Amino acid sequence: MKDIIDTTHLEFDKSNFLIDLVKHDSGHLYVQIVQVIREANNEKSTIRINPKHIPELIKVLQNYYAKISTFEDVEKITLSYIDQEKIQERYLKGVPLKDLALQFDQSVELIEMVLRNRDIEIVDNKLPRPKIRTRKRRKY
Repeated sequence: MKDIIDTTHLEFDKSNFLIDLVKHDSGHLYVQIVQVIREANNEKSTIRINPKHIPELIKVLQNYYAKISTFEDVEKITLSYIDQEKIQERYLKGVPLKDLALQFDQSVELIEMVLRNRDIEIVDNKLPRPKIRTRKRRKY
């Protein structure tokens, strides 16, 4: 039996990723990634990763991504951890989603997904217009 501790859902054009932090019966934690490819009759593939190997896998994937982006014009659809932190910080300070999307050259939907994955509720960040009071002149 396994218990899912945390889940993150990433949705892209042709596929979805469901990334779970799972606790096994033995008490050990591991990461499970399920990819669902929409065009291949909802084909699913699952990867289970030992937490000890995650930092090295991240380094390899970032290295490959850098090599790919130098050879091909790859559209940037992911954000680094630092960019996600900046998005969260600015959003919590009151910067609207539309402005964040412009600042990071991303879609509003991707910015929303980053915030939702960080358990941040999306609200309208528009400041209320101050009411201007006018004094009525007294007649003497």
